[in-house]
Amino acid sequence: MRRHALRVAALLTVFNIALASPAASQEMSPSELIRFDDCDAFLDHVKTEALKRVGPYGLGAPPYLAFAAAEAAAAEAEAAAAAADDGNALVEGIDYSTTNVQEIGVDEPDIVKTDGKRIVALSRGVLYHIDVSGDDPAVVSTYDLWPWTNSFGNGWRLPDTQLFLKGDTVLLMMTGHAYVEGGAGARESKTQVVQFDLTEASLLRVERSLAIDGGLVSARLVGNRASLVISAAPRIDREFVYPASGFESAKRRAERANRNAIRESTVEHWVPGYELEVRDSWGSSRGSLVDCSATFAPQEFSGFGLLSVLNFDLAERIDVASVASVLAGGDTVYASSERLYVANHRWMGPNDFDAADAGRTTTHIHRFNISGPDGPVYEASGSVPGFLLNQFAMSEHDGYLRVASTDMPVWGWWGADRTSESRVDVLEMDGGELRVVGSVRGLGKGERIFAVRFIGETGYVVTFRQVDPLYTIDLSDPTTPAVRGELKIPGYSAYLHPIGDDLLLGVGQDADEQGRILGTQVSLFDVSDPAKPLRTHQFKLPRHSRTEAEFNHRAFLYWPQTGLAVLPVGWWGYRDGSGEWESYHGAIALRVGSSGIERLGTIEHDLDPDVETSGFYAWMHAPIRRSLVIGGELFTLSEAGLKGSDLDSLAETSWTRFPSPPTPYGY
Repeated sequence: MRRHALRVAALLTVFNIALASPAASQEMSPSELIRFDDCDAFLDHVKTEALKRVGPYGLGAPPYLAFAAAEAAAAEAEAAAAAADDGNALVEGIDYSTTNVQEIGVDEPDIVKTDGKRIVALSRGVLYHIDVSGDDPAVVSTYDLWPWTNSFGNGWRLPDTQLFLKGDTVLLMMTGHAYVEGGAGARESKTQVVQFDLTEASLLRVERSLAIDGGLVSARLVGNRASLVISAAPRIDREFVYPASGFESAKRRAERANRNAIRESTVEHWVPGYELEVRDSWGSSRGSLVDCSATFAPQEFSGFGLLSVLNFDLAERIDVASVASVLAGGDTVYASSERLYVANHRWMGPNDFDAADAGRTTTHIHRFNISGPDGPVYEASGSVPGFLLNQFAMSEHDGYLRVASTDMPVWGWWGADRTSESRVDVLEMDGGELRVVGSVRGLGKGERIFAVRFIGETGYVVTFRQVDPLYTIDLSDPTTPAVRGELKIPGYSAYLHPIGDDLLLGVGQDADEQGRILGTQVSLFDVSDPAKPLRTHQFKLPRHSRTEAEFNHRAFLYWPQTGLAVLPVGWWGYRDGSGEWESYHGAIALRVGSSGIERLGTIEHDLDPDVETSGFYAWMHAPIRRSLVIGGELFTLSEAGLKGSDLDSLAETSWTRFPSPPTPYGY
């Protein structure tokens, strides 16, 4: 979700470089999938591929030469299917809001969840269970995550933590880097999955804990079925050596040692492991996360990492019985109710900069069926030119996958004379191949994509450099997608949200004619005529303002019953004309609809002065991260606590302050 620049990162780890090994032609796609009969076949395959690519620096180029590219309508969900036999059951989308997600019925993990009667939230390494069924919200139980977060070895930084809530089950997922054996300071990605039981309101009881080698890319929840995407690096890099000097003789010695390390490697050097702890016995089991005979590889080499999809039934206890794996990388996840797609960006190596397509990116996409009773099944792979902005760049409709991408040089001066452009491709599964069957190209030449939204048979693509072209794309015929309209305005939208059949809300930044950004803006677009999209209303916030909703759609709330839109905002800088420094953190509430954009008010959370003993932060507001609606109240969440506000007047109705956490969770 790195939206605002094609971020360049030097000094990548050997693993990251390995995943970015030289790619084949962008037009290649696998015609069939390679399936391994057993671990011997798998090991022979990875050794063969590794020996083709290993050098004095392991499976990649010298670190200093490596660069990398950047990586809705849920509130309007139909309520009938959610109604239960219990006449007192609360209905999501009617009685309470849910996480703002891309696809209706496909939940996404977040830092807060509710079922209308309780809120489960994360704040500074503590899990809170809050009863909101009475007149005043009350914290009924908490769980300090320190035993797990401490294992990641990140010092004061907490691992990325998010959760699902389903019935009386909380599925908590943490991912970060943990110290491992293999040398001082050696670290690798780890994921910790913890299943909590909420049957007893006063107790957050741990049912099972699952530690996995590899990082959590993302997860989705459909009904009781949770699907987790894990990307794991091979451990072979721990065996590699590096040249003792820049002399060619030193490089040759290092390469010989690295080739020998590959020849002597075992399956454990290439596949991730797991450790499962069970509450009843507090016993544990360990093993390999993947089954070699259920692991695939695309015909086109896609890296040495293993991409695994795990399915859990949250009505049962979690285990590792349902896993599908492919030898590939992954950094962007999209899912419909039945299928899950994982994309990863691939780059030409720096030693290939004089090739005809030097510096161009390719995105490989892998498709899994997650709806079957036997667990996830890897089905197909394909590729498109360029890189994807985020998950909204992919969307499935009537069996077709629509993909928006930007193709641009990424190797600095190697290809600086080339112009970027964006495109939309339509892919269809053909055997083990995701095959491109239709394309529209030439969007925003010299620009890159800042926002994408596919709604039914129409796609909306925003590109930006100095002005914001909003393109409407007709996808009714998947084989011949076509641009139907274009609107050019200053600034850009970074997130697009449908608020009616013909209205689209854009959240982004205003800008002048030279492309200099001026502050957060909310735009209302009339797209009733795809050939002539119009911006009918615009709402601006002060200069230097930003909102998390620009790069994280889960921070945005739209409540269709009242047309309420809430987004966290903050700004800091010198006030125009006065030279006075100002700083603000809070949330702004707007009423949006065909009549325009109306400012309803703002909400702030005060920091607890005790959090910072020096008092330096005591005068500041705590940044609001999320908003949700329950009945007639708007709840806003920050690290300082949970505030209830009247849905109409925004007057404070409750304030649940979270206690100052122990070290190392302080600011």
